[in-house]
Amino acid sequence: MNKQHILGFFDLLVRTPAFLFLCAMFLCGALAGGLTGLYAGEGDSAVTLGAYLTGLPAQVPQSVLAAVLWLVLPLVCGLLRPATLLLSMVVAARGFVLALTVAVGVAQGEGVLLSLCAAGLPAVLSVSALLAVCAMVWQSGETAGRYALRACRLPYVVCLLLAVGSALLRALLLAGR
Repeated sequence: MNKQHILGFFDLLVRTPAFLFLCAMFLCGALAGGLTGLYAGEGDSAVTLGAYLTGLPAQVPQSVLAAVLWLVLPLVCGLLRPATLLLSMVVAARGFVLALTVAVGVAQGEGVLLSLCAAGLPAVLSVSALLAVCAMVWQSGETAGRYALRACRLPYVVCLLLAVGSALLRALLLAGR
């Protein structure tokens, strides 16, 4: 039985073209979300969504559930066709939501530092986990070899723990303001 170190697994995963494409899709979504948030005016639905998302970490169970759902969604997308398009949409939507939250906070005058700390620091963990899970699902759909989902159980659990830790960190940062 071939045992593999978990960090070695992620090292091989980030070198795949699927991971690079998913990173590009995340950046496209983040650019769109950032521009939408900066140009949102009072009474706009983007401001309402940003306010809802900013208040979500105060409710820790809902925040943890949302973080876990972002990582369960790629598994569902892997079962549907075209899976690669759906995975790309999930990553772009995550980038859009993250950038929208930060941009609305900056545009409303809450402060750049608070917006970046509350959304940006936890996003380092959660976005990395989402990109890894989406790349695992993408690779398992293409081959049944090295990146088959059965072989990805431990890395998937690590990604889930990172997402939960991210939600808890965000709640902790917003509780301290």
